[in-house]
Amino acid sequence: MQFLIDTHLERDKTMYLENGRDIVRGILILTFAAIAYWGNLITGLVLVAFMGVMILQSAFTNWCPADLFLRPIGLKKKLESK
Repeated sequence: MQFLIDTHLERDKTMYLENGRDIVRGILILTFAAIAYWGNLITGLVLVAFMGVMILQSAFTNWCPADLFLRPIGLKKKLESK
């Protein structure tokens, strides 16, 4: 049992590009949902749909527009950093 506890505590806490992408996606989805709720419903839904298209495109091309500002601040892909 102690082995399981020790390995859980020693996980990698480095911020990678993939983590940065997820943070940006989450912030944008919440922002667009707030626009749909408190602002214009159609605009919010269009922005959410656009975000979905961009997520699909990044799944196939392995490139995300957020990379344009995440890479210059020093985030690297998991495979590049090892």
